[in-house]
Amino acid sequence: MTLLHGIASRSDLPLPFELVVAGGAVVLVVTFWVALFAWKRSRYREQDGRELPRLTRFVDSPVISRSLRVAAALVWTLMAAALFFGVDRIDNPVLGFVYVLLWVGLVPLSLLLGQVYRRSNPLRLLLRFRGTTAPGPHESTASVLPAALALLVFLYLELVQPGGATVPVVRWFAVGWVVWVVAGALLRGRHWVAQADPFEAYATTVARMSPWARTEGGTILWTNPVRNLASWRAPRHLAVLACVLLGGTLFDALSNTAWWVRATQELDGWLWPISLLALLGSVAAILGLFWVGTRPYRGLSMDALAPGLVPLVVGYALAHYGTMLYLEGQRTLIRFSDPLGLGWNIFGTIDAAPDTTLFLYPTAIAVLQVLLIVGGHALGVLVTHDIALRSAPSSIVVHLPLLAMMVVFTMGGLLLMFGG
Repeated sequence: MTLLHGIASRSDLPLPFELVVAGGAVVLVVTFWVALFAWKRSRYREQDGRELPRLTRFVDSPVISRSLRVAAALVWTLMAAALFFGVDRIDNPVLGFVYVLLWVGLVPLSLLLGQVYRRSNPLRLLLRFRGTTAPGPHESTASVLPAALALLVFLYLELVQPGGATVPVVRWFAVGWVVWVVAGALLRGRHWVAQADPFEAYATTVARMSPWARTEGGTILWTNPVRNLASWRAPRHLAVLACVLLGGTLFDALSNTAWWVRATQELDGWLWPISLLALLGSVAAILGLFWVGTRPYRGLSMDALAPGLVPLVVGYALAHYGTMLYLEGQRTLIRFSDPLGLGWNIFGTIDAAPDTTLFLYPTAIAVLQVLLIVGGHALGVLVTHDIALRSAPSSIVVHLPLLAMMVVFTMGGLLLMFGG
């Protein structure tokens, strides 16, 4: 997906590389030291916060619910028309919608608004007769392995599949996505959507870092995002899902380095299988590191500790794709005016140009990217530590493997962000 991801190159950020890597490692060590000596007991075991019954009544009112569903249906219908009847060009808005607004935009959307994607999921609207739009369970521990596998397929489409930025290829994958979720829901019940839809599973996971939650009675809760995440009764195979997301970002960063370009430029027909193996290897490497780092925590499964990976997922996603969302997101919205490539100007934006003011401040962008990566890792350490304290002793020996894993993640992430 080079055409969409080759924006705001990360190979020449205007900060001293050695200082940034050293600073990231020091921040993680200090954070872990504070966790060991100033964080002696679990503080976020239980969900808590300020209940907002009036906001709950407003958000759950028929007017708001129907308005949200109608708006979502119109957007998805427009994109379906562009997908099946639009021209096969890079300026077809469905490509930007899938790879930018949907895939990347899910992160800030879920951070700001919580579980909003679930309420606007087009497949839930399509399966409404099966009860898929009814409120979900407060805490579901059902396996999300099907969604993790579907996410891996999407990453294959985005990063490996030849012609992944062409409309016919995306069309076939879109049909497969609909069949995967809809057929499964018809055969296995409405809970299959939450377990198998890759975009909803991704959005739901990120939403645990938002300040919005629900009580068991369904009342909206304004809460500490760290508590929201650390108190999560994580679903089974959350660790696999998080490692797939991190592995995809790792491979994407790796494939943009000068080293990768030089090593693969002569491969021709072998580029596809080698890229696929590298993608799978990236996911396996992240999963293996996490397994090693969590082994000392006896009595806690990888899934129980997996919420600590969510800040890493969010930090890397925003740092790695934030500038793409800023620029290509604007271009995609502009192209909504001509979804079929027929010269229309439905919304009067076809002659508009995207704002590029942000790129006048490259140093600020670089600093923010580094802060997002380092901050995500520091927060991940604290969340994992809070969970681990519920059954593991606060011993430096127990926590050393996890610290080493976090340092490797940070240094590797910064190395790839700077082009290797």
